[in-house]
Amino acid sequence: MASLLPIVLNSPSGEGAPLVTSPDPAALSIVENPPDSTPSQLPRSLVDNTTKTPRSTSAPSTGRGGGGGGGAPAASGGTSALFAGPGSPWGQLLPAGAAVDPNSSGYVSSMASEKFLMSFKQWTVPIYYADASTPRHDVPLTENWGASVLRNVPVPPNAKPDPSEDAHLSIVDRSTGCVYDFWGAKGGGSGLSASWGNAIPTNSNGIYPGGMGSRGSGFSAAAGVITADELRRGVINHALVFAYPNTKSGGPVAPATKSDGRTGGGNALPEGARVRLDPSLNLASLGLNKYELTIATAMQKYGMILGDTSGGFTVYAQNPQSAPGAFTGLLPDDTWVDLTKIPTDRLQVMKLPPQSSNDSRVVGNRCNGW
Repeated sequence: MASLLPIVLNSPSGEGAPLVTSPDPAALSIVENPPDSTPSQLPRSLVDNTTKTPRSTSAPSTGRGGGGGGGAPAASGGTSALFAGPGSPWGQLLPAGAAVDPNSSGYVSSMASEKFLMSFKQWTVPIYYADASTPRHDVPLTENWGASVLRNVPVPPNAKPDPSEDAHLSIVDRSTGCVYDFWGAKGGGSGLSASWGNAIPTNSNGIYPGGMGSRGSGFSAAAGVITADELRRGVINHALVFAYPNTKSGGPVAPATKSDGRTGGGNALPEGARVRLDPSLNLASLGLNKYELTIATAMQKYGMILGDTSGGFTVYAQNPQSAPGAFTGLLPDDTWVDLTKIPTDRLQVMKLPPQSSNDSRVVGNRCNGW
């Protein structure tokens, strides 16, 4: 098994107790349950966002957007380990000789035709932090997918959803070691509600085994996202999560547990696919700035895992509304950050596992209480 590194999130320094990071039986048991049923419908944003913005020429509408998470432990007490549990794909280094898919060139030719961006101020996920003193509320869920409420959720007073139509919101509870993921969130505080929500232990692998998370792939929205702490240090020690328009119909590939892909054809990429920058590429020769080089290095060492269908080709930064001032001087003050200096024609698609069933179900764990 490849080495597993802790994944961290930028958080307010000194707030709350450290997260539980050692694996626990409850976290492990949810990983092993296979999905066995299908919800009656999927959110519209999971199915097709491509009409919201033109491809390749303008900012993407990234359906079921990203979360925050990743990196090695920092020296300060303001970071918290996430999703480094057994079987986690996020901290797995890719050997230079790792097997490349036979159709990699076909997949990459399609990907390289899309403008490569990073979602920053919308169509991503705000990530807030809670501790034992944070007020707790029951959050109503309006979609009839097997649960009507997520109970005892710590909701920071300043927490609010992403301003995009998908209205994502994630909350990391430092006191219990749980992440709460919401899609279609509305309101705040005691009035918070959502179309759907779920929760998962921070010391699991960050993947909902029944596929019923707030991403199309079943990944926690708080996995694989770029944080201010990582950009400031210039090091991302985990795989990135990305979204893409041409996601393959017929079900996910591991590690994804669900897919909203509806595209046919041989070059459509299944959700769960891992891609990387060619390890022989000399990044120093590309003239990248600091944040571009930090991102490209992670893409080369750990790769990116396809987690969503979207209107564009994008990775994710934590929405700065949940980390006021943390990104100042690190990224352009734009809604989407241009990453086109990173040569996507030099991507490689790692050898794909077979596609699996697209069935899904709610699976209980110590965080969601179901």
